[in-house]
Amino acid sequence: AIYGQTALYLGIGAGISFGIYMMFKRYQTSADIPESVVKSQRKFYGIVMDVSDGDTIRVYHTPLIQWFSPPPQKKRGISNFTISVRLSAVDAPEVSHFGKPAQPLSKEAKDYLASQVLGKRVSIKPLSKDQYGRLVATVSYRQMLVFKKNAAHEMLKQGLAQLYRGGGAQYDGEKELLESLEANAKMAKRGIWGLKKGQYESPAEYKRKHK
Repeated sequence: AIYGQTALYLGIGAGISFGIYMMFKRYQTSADIPESVVKSQRKFYGIVMDVSDGDTIRVYHTPLIQWFSPPPQKKRGISNFTISVRLSAVDAPEVSHFGKPAQPLSKEAKDYLASQVLGKRVSIKPLSKDQYGRLVATVSYRQMLVFKKNAAHEMLKQGLAQLYRGGGAQYDGEKELLESLEANAKMAKRGIWGLKKGQYESPAEYKRKHK
């Protein structure tokens, strides 16, 4: 009985210690996020410091103990202290990079996502990591401190992204809802769906063409 009690107390102590450690632990980049956190889809929070394009953001992680600490003002070396997060389930038009031309509405997609999340605290629900080491996640945020929004949902509603159907696609149990949001935007000819035939190709087709 004594041994059983000792083991119980040790277990409780270890659990409390781990909880305190997690309150202080800040993930600098996606490489710091343990596989156990991704597998358990354990949510964490952070402030969006940069929007790379219509489906990728950089998040400064704020664990509970640093909740009110402001993020760094500097942008130099941002990749060393922020997490690269890819919005799950969506594919937005490709911006210009490495000498490749931008896709139509890529700037509008990037600007709209920035208008929704840049500088805001967001909830990150990790689902996987992609081949580039980015964290693929469900990203949620508050509008006017009240209304909870899902960033991927909003991009689909505006017709500024389409459903990602490639390998390793993560839908967080919402595939039917996501398909419905995309179909509604198509019917309303919003964003990319309002472009003339031949003006638009999917980001997947664009990437294949410009490998």
